[in-house]
Amino acid sequence: MSLQDFGTISPQDAERLSERQINWWLEYRKIKNEQGHPLDFRQHLFLYDIYADFSPLLVCKKAAQVGFSTLAILKTLWAARYLGMDIIYTLPTDSDVGSFVGSKVNRIVAQNPILQEYVKDRDTIEQKRVGAQIIYYRGTFTNRAALMVSSDLNVHDEVDRSNQANVAAYASRLQHSKHQWQWYFSNPSTPTNGVGKLWEESDKREWVIQCGTCKAPQTLMWPSSIDPEQERYRCIHCDATLSDDDRRVGIWRPTGEGKYSGYHISLLMAPWTPAAKVLELERSKAPDYFANFVLGEPYALTDL
Repeated sequence: MSLQDFGTISPQDAERLSERQINWWLEYRKIKNEQGHPLDFRQHLFLYDIYADFSPLLVCKKAAQVGFSTLAILKTLWAARYLGMDIIYTLPTDSDVGSFVGSKVNRIVAQNPILQEYVKDRDTIEQKRVGAQIIYYRGTFTNRAALMVSSDLNVHDEVDRSNQANVAAYASRLQHSKHQWQWYFSNPSTPTNGVGKLWEESDKREWVIQCGTCKAPQTLMWPSSIDPEQERYRCIHCDATLSDDDRRVGIWRPTGEGKYSGYHISLLMAPWTPAAKVLELERSKAPDYFANFVLGEPYALTDL
Protein backbone atom coordinates (compact mmCIF):
# COMPACT_ATOMS: atom_id res chain seq x y z
CA MET A 1 0.00 0.00 0.00
CA SER A 2 1.35 3.40 -0.95
CA LEU A 3 0.50 6.92 0.11
CA GLN A 4 -0.33 7.93 -3.46
CA ASP A 5 -3.02 5.22 -3.59
CA PHE A 6 -5.13 7.36 -1.27
CA GLY A 7 -4.63 10.78 -2.83
CA THR A 8 -5.04 13.61 -0.35
CA ILE A 9 -6.59 12.39 2.88
CA SER A 10 -7.23 14.07 6.16
CA PRO A 11 -4.92 13.57 9.15
CA GLN A 12 -7.83 11.85 10.90
CA ASP A 13 -8.21 9.32 8.09
CA ALA A 14 -4.47 8.79 7.94
CA GLU A 15 -4.40 8.05 11.67
CA ARG A 16 -7.30 5.61 11.34
CA LEU A 17 -5.45 3.76 8.60
CA SER A 18 -2.34 3.70 10.79
CA GLU A 19 -4.38 2.03 13.52
CA ARG A 20 -5.53 -0.74 11.16
CA GLN A 21 -2.62 -1.45 8.82
CA ILE A 22 0.99 -1.57 9.95
CA ASN A 23 2.37 -1.22 6.42
CA TRP A 24 0.46 2.03 5.99
CA TRP A 25 1.74 3.20 9.39
CA LEU A 26 5.35 2.43 8.41
CA GLU A 27 5.10 4.58 5.30
CA TYR A 28 2.87 7.34 6.63
CA ARG A 29 5.07 7.84 9.69
CA LYS A 30 8.26 7.43 7.62
CA ILE A 31 9.56 4.88 10.11
CA LYS A 32 13.35 4.50 10.21
CA ASN A 33 15.65 1.75 11.41
CA GLU A 34 18.14 2.16 14.26
CA GLN A 35 20.65 3.83 11.93
CA GLY A 36 18.14 6.47 10.86
CA HIS A 37 17.59 4.97 7.39
CA PRO A 38 14.05 4.59 5.96
CA LEU A 39 12.84 1.01 5.77
CA ASP A 40 13.92 -0.47 2.44
CA PHE A 41 11.20 -2.69 1.03
CA ARG A 42 12.77 -2.61 -2.42
CA GLN A 43 15.61 -4.80 -1.17
CA HIS A 44 13.49 -6.54 1.47
CA LEU A 45 10.27 -7.10 -0.45
CA PHE A 46 10.00 -10.59 1.08
CA LEU A 47 9.42 -8.93 4.48
CA TYR A 48 6.43 -6.84 3.37
CA ASP A 49 3.79 -9.53 3.84
CA ILE A 50 5.41 -10.76 7.05
CA TYR A 51 5.07 -7.27 8.53
CA ALA A 52 1.35 -7.42 7.71
CA ASP A 53 0.82 -10.96 9.04
CA PHE A 54 -0.77 -10.82 12.48
CA SER A 55 -1.67 -14.48 12.67
CA PRO A 56 -2.03 -15.68 16.27
CA LEU A 57 0.51 -18.45 15.61
CA LEU A 58 3.52 -17.56 13.47
CA VAL A 59 6.91 -19.20 12.85
CA CYS A 60 9.85 -18.12 10.70
CA LYS A 61 13.01 -20.10 10.02
CA LYS A 62 15.49 -17.64 8.61
CA ALA A 63 19.02 -16.92 7.54
CA ALA A 64 21.15 -14.37 9.42
CA GLN A 65 21.07 -10.63 8.75
CA VAL A 66 17.83 -10.35 6.75
CA GLY A 67 16.22 -7.44 8.63
CA PHE A 68 14.08 -9.55 10.93
CA SER A 69 15.02 -7.96 14.26
CA THR A 70 13.82 -4.59 13.02
CA LEU A 71 10.58 -6.20 11.82
CA ALA A 72 9.99 -7.89 15.18
CA ILE A 73 10.64 -4.68 17.14
CA LEU A 74 8.30 -2.59 14.99
CA LYS A 75 5.54 -5.21 14.90
CA THR A 76 5.53 -5.55 18.68
CA LEU A 77 5.54 -1.79 19.26
CA TRP A 78 2.64 -1.42 16.81
CA ALA A 79 0.73 -4.35 18.35
CA ALA A 80 1.11 -2.92 21.84
CA ARG A 81 -0.08 0.51 20.70
CA TYR A 82 -2.89 -0.40 18.31
CA LEU A 83 -3.98 -3.93 19.31
CA GLY A 84 -3.77 -3.17 23.02
CA MET A 85 -1.52 -6.12 23.81
CA ASP A 86 0.83 -6.75 26.71
CA ILE A 87 3.79 -8.60 25.20
CA ILE A 88 6.62 -10.81 26.44
CA TYR A 89 9.60 -10.68 24.09
CA THR A 90 12.26 -13.29 24.83
CA LEU A 91 15.86 -13.74 23.74
CA PRO A 92 18.19 -16.53 24.85
CA THR A 93 20.00 -14.77 27.73
CA ASP A 94 19.77 -11.67 29.88
CA SER A 95 22.94 -10.45 28.17
CA ASP A 96 21.21 -10.83 24.79
CA VAL A 97 18.30 -8.79 26.13
CA GLY A 98 20.63 -5.98 27.21
CA SER A 99 22.37 -5.86 23.84
CA PHE A 100 19.12 -6.12 21.86
CA VAL A 101 17.24 -3.42 23.74
CA GLY A 102 20.22 -1.11 24.02
CA SER A 103 21.50 -1.38 20.47
CA LYS A 104 18.25 -1.97 18.59
CA VAL A 105 15.03 -1.13 20.43
CA ASN A 106 16.17 2.10 22.13
CA ARG A 107 17.88 3.34 18.97
CA ILE A 108 14.80 2.66 16.81
CA VAL A 109 12.65 4.56 19.28
CA ALA A 110 15.16 7.43 19.30
CA GLN A 111 15.10 7.67 15.49
CA ASN A 112 11.30 7.95 15.24
CA PRO A 113 9.37 10.86 16.80
CA ILE A 114 6.09 8.93 16.75
CA LEU A 115 7.67 6.11 18.76
CA GLN A 116 9.03 8.63 21.24
CA GLU A 117 5.41 9.72 21.74
CA TYR A 118 4.33 6.13 22.35
CA VAL A 119 7.22 5.01 24.57
CA LYS A 120 7.82 7.00 27.73
CA ASP A 121 10.40 4.78 29.50
CA ARG A 122 12.83 4.86 26.60
CA ASP A 123 15.99 4.16 28.56
CA THR A 124 14.85 1.05 30.42
CA ILE A 125 16.07 -2.38 29.38
CA GLU A 126 13.60 -4.90 30.82
CA GLN A 127 10.36 -3.26 29.70
CA LYS A 128 8.81 -0.57 27.53
CA ARG A 129 5.48 1.02 28.38
CA VAL A 130 3.64 1.72 25.11
CA GLY A 131 0.58 3.77 26.01
CA ALA A 132 -1.31 1.63 28.52
CA GLN A 133 0.46 -1.58 27.48
CA ILE A 134 3.84 -3.05 28.38
CA ILE A 135 6.42 -4.99 26.39
CA TYR A 136 8.57 -7.11 28.72
CA TYR A 137 12.02 -8.18 27.48
CA ARG A 138 13.20 -11.37 29.11
CA GLY A 139 15.92 -14.01 28.90
CA THR A 140 15.10 -17.72 28.98
CA PHE A 141 17.73 -19.14 31.33
CA THR A 142 16.07 -18.20 34.63
CA ASN A 143 12.82 -19.85 35.71
CA ARG A 144 11.78 -16.83 37.73
CA ALA A 145 11.74 -14.56 34.70
CA ALA A 146 9.11 -16.73 33.02
CA LEU A 147 6.62 -16.56 35.86
CA MET A 148 6.45 -12.89 36.85
CA VAL A 149 4.11 -11.20 34.33
CA SER A 150 1.04 -11.84 32.18
CA SER A 151 0.91 -11.55 28.41
CA ASP A 152 -1.35 -11.44 25.35
CA LEU A 153 1.46 -12.20 22.88
CA ASN A 154 4.70 -14.09 23.45
CA VAL A 155 7.45 -13.41 20.92
CA HIS A 156 10.35 -15.85 21.07
CA ASP A 157 13.32 -14.47 19.13
CA GLU A 158 16.27 -16.81 18.48
CA VAL A 159 14.21 -19.58 20.04
CA ASP A 160 16.61 -22.30 18.87
CA ARG A 161 19.36 -20.86 21.09
CA SER A 162 16.99 -20.43 24.03
CA ASN A 163 16.21 -22.65 27.02
CA GLN A 164 13.40 -24.76 25.57
CA ALA A 165 11.84 -25.67 28.92
CA ASN A 166 11.55 -22.04 29.92
CA VAL A 167 10.25 -21.02 26.49
CA ALA A 168 7.46 -23.55 27.07
CA ALA A 169 6.90 -22.15 30.58
CA TYR A 170 6.17 -18.71 29.15
CA ALA A 171 2.98 -20.13 27.61
CA SER A 172 1.46 -20.15 31.10
CA ARG A 173 1.62 -16.34 31.05
CA LEU A 174 -1.03 -16.35 28.28
CA GLN A 175 -3.72 -18.27 30.16
CA HIS A 176 -5.89 -15.30 31.12
CA SER A 177 -5.61 -13.50 27.78
CA LYS A 178 -8.35 -13.50 25.15
CA HIS A 179 -5.58 -13.49 22.51
CA GLN A 180 -2.93 -16.07 23.55
CA TRP A 181 -0.74 -15.40 20.51
CA GLN A 182 2.69 -16.97 20.04
CA TRP A 183 5.35 -16.01 17.47
CA TYR A 184 8.64 -17.86 16.99
CA PHE A 185 11.62 -16.59 14.95
CA SER A 186 15.13 -18.01 14.67
CA ASN A 187 18.06 -19.18 12.67
CA PRO A 188 17.20 -22.89 12.86
CA SER A 189 19.31 -25.57 14.50
CA THR A 190 18.08 -29.14 14.07
CA PRO A 191 14.86 -30.52 12.54
CA THR A 192 13.47 -31.57 15.94
CA ASN A 193 14.19 -28.31 17.80
CA GLY A 194 12.70 -24.80 17.82
CA VAL A 195 11.58 -23.41 14.49
CA GLY A 196 12.55 -26.59 12.66
CA LYS A 197 10.00 -28.52 14.68
CA LEU A 198 7.32 -25.81 14.56
CA TRP A 199 7.83 -25.38 10.80
CA GLU A 200 6.38 -28.87 10.36
CA GLU A 201 3.17 -27.61 12.02
CA SER A 202 2.90 -24.62 9.64
CA ASP A 203 1.63 -23.91 6.14
CA LYS A 204 5.30 -23.77 5.01
CA ARG A 205 5.32 -20.64 2.86
CA GLU A 206 8.13 -20.34 0.34
CA TRP A 207 9.17 -17.29 -1.71
CA VAL A 208 8.19 -18.03 -5.32
CA ILE A 209 9.89 -15.97 -8.03
CA GLN A 210 9.61 -15.95 -11.82
CA CYS A 211 12.40 -16.45 -14.34
CA GLY A 212 12.81 -13.32 -16.45
CA THR A 213 13.46 -15.47 -19.54
CA CYS A 214 11.09 -18.45 -19.52
CA LYS A 215 8.66 -16.99 -16.94
CA ALA A 216 8.59 -20.25 -14.99
CA PRO A 217 7.76 -19.89 -11.27
CA GLN A 218 10.24 -21.43 -8.85
CA THR A 219 11.67 -21.36 -5.36
CA LEU A 220 15.40 -20.70 -5.01
CA MET A 221 17.08 -23.86 -3.73
CA TRP A 222 20.56 -25.03 -2.87
CA PRO A 223 22.43 -26.24 -4.85
CA SER A 224 20.23 -26.38 -7.97
CA SER A 225 19.62 -22.60 -8.22
CA ILE A 226 23.33 -21.71 -8.37
CA ASP A 227 25.80 -22.39 -11.18
CA PRO A 228 29.15 -22.91 -9.39
CA GLU A 229 31.23 -22.60 -12.55
CA GLN A 230 29.90 -19.20 -13.60
CA GLU A 231 29.01 -18.10 -10.04
CA ARG A 232 25.49 -17.04 -10.97
CA TYR A 233 21.92 -17.76 -10.01
CA ARG A 234 20.23 -19.94 -12.61
CA CYS A 235 16.67 -20.85 -13.58
CA ILE A 236 16.07 -24.49 -12.67
CA HIS A 237 13.89 -24.84 -15.79
CA CYS A 238 15.72 -23.12 -18.67
CA ASP A 239 19.18 -22.45 -17.13
CA ALA A 240 18.95 -18.71 -17.90
CA THR A 241 20.66 -16.35 -15.46
CA LEU A 242 18.36 -15.02 -12.75
CA SER A 243 18.89 -11.31 -12.19
CA ASP A 244 18.81 -9.59 -8.82
CA ASP A 245 15.38 -8.23 -9.77
CA ASP A 246 14.18 -11.74 -10.61
CA ARG A 247 15.12 -12.82 -7.08
CA ARG A 248 13.85 -9.63 -5.45
CA VAL A 249 10.24 -9.86 -6.67
CA GLY A 250 8.13 -12.81 -5.63
CA ILE A 251 5.09 -14.00 -3.72
CA TRP A 252 4.71 -16.13 -0.61
CA ARG A 253 3.03 -19.42 -1.47
CA PRO A 254 1.95 -22.04 1.10
CA THR A 255 3.33 -25.50 0.37
CA GLY A 256 1.55 -27.31 3.19
CA GLU A 257 -1.14 -27.08 5.83
CA GLY A 258 -0.77 -26.39 9.53
CA LYS A 259 -1.87 -24.23 12.44
CA TYR A 260 1.11 -21.86 12.19
CA SER A 261 1.64 -19.21 9.54
CA GLY A 262 5.13 -20.25 8.43
CA TYR A 263 7.86 -18.46 6.46
CA HIS A 264 11.28 -19.61 5.24
CA ILE A 265 13.92 -16.96 4.43
CA SER A 266 17.29 -17.89 2.93
CA LEU A 267 20.12 -15.66 1.71
CA LEU A 268 19.42 -16.95 -1.81
CA MET A 269 16.33 -14.71 -1.72
CA ALA A 270 18.30 -11.64 -0.67
CA PRO A 271 19.07 -9.52 -3.77
CA TRP A 272 22.17 -8.07 -2.09
CA THR A 273 23.76 -11.54 -1.77
CA PRO A 274 25.58 -12.60 -4.99
CA ALA A 275 25.96 -16.26 -5.91
CA ALA A 276 29.73 -15.95 -5.42
CA LYS A 277 29.17 -15.03 -1.77
CA VAL A 278 26.94 -18.04 -1.18
CA LEU A 279 29.55 -20.31 -2.78
CA GLU A 280 32.31 -18.76 -0.66
CA LEU A 281 30.29 -19.33 2.51
CA GLU A 282 29.65 -22.93 1.52
CA ARG A 283 33.39 -23.49 1.08
CA SER A 284 34.54 -21.65 4.19
CA LYS A 285 31.92 -22.48 6.82
CA ALA A 286 30.98 -25.69 8.57
CA PRO A 287 27.99 -27.53 7.10
CA ASP A 288 25.72 -26.76 10.05
CA TYR A 289 26.60 -23.05 9.90
CA PHE A 290 25.88 -22.95 6.15
CA ALA A 291 22.54 -24.69 6.58
CA ASN A 292 21.38 -22.66 9.60
CA PHE A 293 22.67 -19.16 8.85
CA VAL A 294 22.82 -19.08 5.03
CA LEU A 295 20.06 -21.41 3.87
CA GLY A 296 17.81 -20.84 6.88
CA GLU A 297 17.38 -24.60 7.21
CA PRO A 298 17.75 -27.03 10.11
CA TYR A 299 20.81 -29.27 9.94
CA ALA A 300 21.10 -32.96 10.60
CA LEU A 301 24.26 -35.03 10.21
CA THR A 302 22.85 -36.57 7.03
CA ASP A 303 22.25 -33.14 5.41
CA LEU A 304 24.28 -31.58 2.60
